Amino acid sequence: MHYIIAPELDPNLETVAIEGEQARHAVRVRRMEPGEPLILLDGAGTTAEATVDGSDKNGPDGSWRLLVRVSALRKHPRPNPAIHIACPAPKGDLLETMIDQLSQVGAASWRPLSSERSEREPRAGKMDRLARITQESLKQCGRPWLLDLGAPISFSEAISTPGAVLADPEGPPPATVLDSGLSGNIPTSILVLVGPEGGFSPHERSLARDSGLALVGFGPHVLRIGTAAVAAASGLVQALAAQAGGSFQGGPPGERASEGGVSP
Repeated sequence: MHYIIAPELDPNLETVAIEGEQARHAVRVRRMEPGEPLILLDGAGTTAEATVDGSDKNGPDGSWRLLVRVSALRKHPRPNPAIHIACPAPKGDLLETMIDQLSQVGAASWRPLSSERSEREPRAGKMDRLARITQESLKQCGRPWLLDLGAPISFSEAISTPGAVLADPEGPPPATVLDSGLSGNIPTSILVLVGPEGGFSPHERSLARDSGLALVGFGPHVLRIGTAAVAAASGLVQALAAQAGGSFQGGPPGERASEGGVSP
């Protein structure tokens, strides 16, 4: 199935015009023809089943335009609990790889974590590049909600966030932590704190312990930042799916996405 981002999915529109690089790729690379099915995504929880209606060149520059006919809209609730990741930015291309993989495994967001041993935060240009990667990953895996890129957060602020947990090899596996209810009940969101190279400092670990943060383990080995972040998101998503008795599709257990038609 081919996925295309359509920022504004109006339930009153029967046809949608896709322009720019997505249209060129669909027409020239994918060779999509009238009648072929595809899925439109707005990144904000709405997806649409559609078929290709035709294509043409539009505007003074002669850029491609793909015309699609919408048959049904679906509204998908936000993940509940949502899995948020806060960790220092890995170096070089590893950050881009981590963001792509966090999106694929179902994390709701990532934000840079400032700690005693972390290095500088990503610059504005890098964040713009990461935003493009979240869109490409959205199309790759067909997730209804775009991975959010949040503002930097300090360690002291992070440990005071409701639902925060500390990734640590000495912690029990996700299922055990979820079964214990994270100190009483499962919150609407879980913020996983992943340490920098060299791990959290003894002072930070002491602060986390005094704050009552649960430790969660995602394997017996010491992992690189990006690997640990992806393992944490994937491990919690799978543990939540097991609790729900099925696949974790990004909504409350047992809740289905709502469907709606379009105007004739």
